[in-house]
Amino acid sequence: MKTILFLLLTTALAIGAEPTRDDGLSVHMLPDSVAKFSGGHGGFTVTDPATKKSGSTYATPKELLAYFQQLPAAVRQNGIWVVTTHPDSYSDSEQAKLKELIALCAGKDIPIYTCRASELPNGWKRAK
Repeated sequence: MKTILFLLLTTALAIGAEPTRDDGLSVHMLPDSVAKFSGGHGGFTVTDPATKKSGSTYATPKELLAYFQQLPAAVRQNGIWVVTTHPDSYSDSEQAKLKELIALCAGKDIPIYTCRASELPNGWKRAK
């Protein structure tokens, strides 16, 4: 009986816990204008949740979401955490990509948070 009660309590705590960036997918939104300096392209640069090292850059929200959906459930439960730079660094189409990502996540009940790099570590806002 104690074992069952313990399992129920543990499950309830895990479900009710707030998502954390350390346990979710950390993403930096790289402006095209900055990426061009190194001959690359802008987009959503992920930090690999397992190694905590910089990973691939996804050009579109759909590509990023496809990657995210392949991650372990524990990472998915903690959502996507997007760090941005100054809004003037992004073109209108890049700003639209962030809005699209937020809308896609909202439609799939994926927690998504945004923060300007200059406001780290306490400027996180849950997007709706």
